Amino acid sequence: MVHVLFIGKYPPIQGGTATAAYWRNKELQKQDMSFEVITCIPANNEYLTDYAIKNDHEHLLCEKTAWHIPYSQLFSEQLVSKALEIAEQQQVDVVEGNYLFPYGFAAYVVSKIINKPLILRHAGSDLYRISDHSMFTMLLKEMALHAKVIVTNRESEGKWKRICDRARTIVSGRYVPDPAYFNDGGAHEEAAFLGKVTEKWNRKQLEYYYKYLVENRYSGKIRVYSNKSAIDVFNDYFSPRGYLVEGHPFVVPEKVPEILRDVKYLLVSQIPDGIPEESNIYMEGVAAGCVPVCEINKNITSEDMDFSKYIRTQRIIYKEALN
Repeated sequence: MVHVLFIGKYPPIQGGTATAAYWRNKELQKQDMSFEVITCIPANNEYLTDYAIKNDHEHLLCEKTAWHIPYSQLFSEQLVSKALEIAEQQQVDVVEGNYLFPYGFAAYVVSKIINKPLILRHAGSDLYRISDHSMFTMLLKEMALHAKVIVTNRESEGKWKRICDRARTIVSGRYVPDPAYFNDGGAHEEAAFLGKVTEKWNRKQLEYYYKYLVENRYSGKIRVYSNKSAIDVFNDYFSPRGYLVEGHPFVVPEKVPEILRDVKYLLVSQIPDGIPEESNIYMEGVAAGCVPVCEINKNITSEDMDFSKYIRTQRIIYKEALN
């Protein structure tokens, strides 16, 4: 049994990084691995889903810290403190940081204190936005030097080598949905959007969605699973054009397969320019038999959907970290 102290983005945080971790950990727990999960998010955050902690192995930090100068939520410090508390009580074989800040940084500190190997995982938004700021150059280099394994993708491996030429990277395939949950059963009659609409979100996508639905003679409602501001964006655009928008809050990963069984047209956000990342909901939609409606479509191969291969690679990552 491999005991992982996991510090990172995880439900109830909404988003692809948390979703991938949820499904990956769920499968690996069937294969002689255990995860003690610590995550953090402010209690009133708009990306906090309605998620009930189901066991004693998931720890959510969202309590507001006492006021001090200079005031901050001290999430890195909270994550470190909670992780050290757990490490004192339970066996830890490896520390994993999922998303660089504050989680990967906290995992780096904990790994050094308890002298256990460190796995660093990154997404696109954290690596490409943070690493371009010189104020983090030395810290990222130290984190990379200390990490036993940095889990990256083909497009980002060179960036890590430029940060630290001695970085020990493993190239992993992208997230693959579990076919035990994501399959093409269901009615597939509706249109839906599951995701975020941020300040950087390209609003021209709405026009693309509209033209696509009209060209395919879709006349039903559009279900939007997001925060209030995103639901308002969809409602303001589509309601005057004759489409009813039905708003729902963000859902936890385990609810997504059930939703996609009713969806024919899955409206998918385009990844922002300059970030070599893939959309998890796009892959889930393909696996679930939906039609992805996206300005840039991906040519999905059978290898891209090979869940068994994806999990084998994940097991190799932990094996390398423990060697």
